[in-house]
Amino acid sequence: MFQLIRGNKKFRLLLVYQIFSGLGGGIFSIFMLLSVHLMYGNPLYTGIAGFLIVFPHIFSLMVGPVVDRRSKVTIMRLTTLLEFLVLTLLVVLSAFEILSVVVMFVIIFIYALAALFEGPAATAYLPQIVEEDHIMQANSCIMSATMVGGIAIAVFLFGVLGEVDNTGFGIIYGVSAVFVAIAFLVSLFMRDVELKQAKTTAHNYLDDLKAGFNFLKRSILMFVLIMWVARAFVAEIAYVNMPMFLETHIGAQGYVIVQVLVLVGGVIASSLVGTFGGKFKIGYLLFALSLLAGGARIVFALVLPNSYFGGLAVVLIYSILVVSGGIIISSMLQKIPPKDMVGRVDTLTGTFMAIAIAVGALAGGYIGDIIPEVEHVFVIHGIMIIVIGLGAILTPGIRKLPRMNDISKDGDSD
Repeated sequence: MFQLIRGNKKFRLLLVYQIFSGLGGGIFSIFMLLSVHLMYGNPLYTGIAGFLIVFPHIFSLMVGPVVDRRSKVTIMRLTTLLEFLVLTLLVVLSAFEILSVVVMFVIIFIYALAALFEGPAATAYLPQIVEEDHIMQANSCIMSATMVGGIAIAVFLFGVLGEVDNTGFGIIYGVSAVFVAIAFLVSLFMRDVELKQAKTTAHNYLDDLKAGFNFLKRSILMFVLIMWVARAFVAEIAYVNMPMFLETHIGAQGYVIVQVLVLVGGVIASSLVGTFGGKFKIGYLLFALSLLAGGARIVFALVLPNSYFGGLAVVLIYSILVVSGGIIISSMLQKIPPKDMVGRVDTLTGTFMAIAIAVGALAGGYIGDIIPEVEHVFVIHGIMIIVIGLGAILTPGIRKLPRMNDISKDGDSD
């Protein structure tokens, strides 16, 4: 991993860009919903804010052809600049205490729209500058570095929230704006890799979109995607019930601790996958991670009400398992498709994931309302993860997947 950083200048720049862009976006995502809730105290407003964050990503599939045909670096520059501008506006309006809920909704939507293009552009850029055998290590490195920074920033900013008002949130969003500004400045030193690509027109746009979907449909990625979308759906059902579960058993501060542990788990997972992930067959590795994650979720539901530290330890283990699976899936999405199709495949995946999360959130609210004991939601979640893992390993295409370094562009072993 360190050899990759030392020997590849383009990757070093992308790594720094991803770190600061991820930190700025993470702060925005974490605190925007909280600030809407605390400033206005209206669940309807909070729900609208959450919807606006997710809604643009339902249309991710429309972004893919644009990303594949255009300069990835230019897209990253323009989107981070737009994010910086809206964050600066947020800081100024907070300082003068003239921030209205409508303006906040507009800012959320614009930021989410910029992120809709920025993420796929960075995803599609990575395979152009990193050799195929190093893609998983590169993803692990980016994830680890971003989460280490996230831990430090989360601890600091949660400490700032002693007394929350417009000024306090203005400081927090100011920090977010600084990080995004650094990402933009770094992007000015990044350079595109020369690829022979035609510019997108109205005609070939639809052809490109169809080609991306056809590739995904006939690729092993479709089976892996079905597995991951199903997991995202059931995970969201549990996620929307997490604040109530934690507040019931360990208090509101427990939610903060859990968020930090998830970041710590991500750092550990990134290191483990980057070091050992390429040594195992992907299908069996995903199956093992599913069984262990499902078991950990069930244990979490049963242990936390009786043991504070035991429950938090299980949270750490669960986050390691889930993030490990996520890194593997992300690496497959970058390695298997042709380099000029990575953006389309990533955004098609993003659309399916966004729909699953949105539907899962609605289902989670309904299920949490009708199930009398909230811990039962997490037991069901754990069982469903195990069932999904079993279904995946029974699929011949997934079961036969080779090690990451042996996988080719069509998903078969070389």
